[in-house]
Amino acid sequence: MSGLTARWEPDGPDVLNGADLWLPAGARVAVTGPSGSGKTTLARVLLRFLDPSAGTVTLAGTDIARLDPAALRSVVGLCEQDAHIFDSTLRENLRLARPAPPDAELHDALGRARLGDWADSLPAGLDTPVGEHGARLSGGQRQRLALARVLPADFPVVILDEPAEHLDEETADALTRDLLAATVGRTVLLITHRRVAAAQVDQVLRLTNGRLAEVPGGESPSPRDPRP
Repeated sequence: MSGLTARWEPDGPDVLNGADLWLPAGARVAVTGPSGSGKTTLARVLLRFLDPSAGTVTLAGTDIARLDPAALRSVVGLCEQDAHIFDSTLRENLRLARPAPPDAELHDALGRARLGDWADSLPAGLDTPVGEHGARLSGGQRQRLALARVLPADFPVVILDEPAEHLDEETADALTRDLLAATVGRTVLLITHRRVAAAQVDQVLRLTNGRLAEVPGGESPSPRDPRP
């Protein structure tokens, strides 16, 4: 990604302004910054839900502007904040990214998302209804289910956009560790306003004024942190 500039309205302000990002195959990079800094805009551009006004994004050497959006999204998976959970069963929600994986793969995905023991304890197993918007699940379970349904599709690139939003700090930290563990071997972009330790990822970047810069020491202060 080079010189990326993007805005939501043609005559609106630039949310991204000349941002650069290199994400090598297999790398795990965190992009941090406070709410409103443009992190979700970045995810939308990378998935072609929003086209940039300037700059380029390439995937394996090909400008994504030349790719069909559906083809791009078959390679790049998204696990986002407030991911929609359908008023159906665990099985049907897990089949969203890939129509008919065998149950063994669904159980494996649940296990990697740390939902395996819980799912095994349910009398109806994969046929358990989750309720409208996942109302029968806790916040952490909804986010873990959102990750689990990304895993069977085997996306080589995964974007985790604020996956631990609305969770308490301890639960959020545990979920983030599990998400990164479950996606080992894939190229991962973790977008978050929370602190990220250098040991968890290969690089930590901070989005400020529409541009990305490496965070010295590998940990980003939260929006409420008084440090510059």
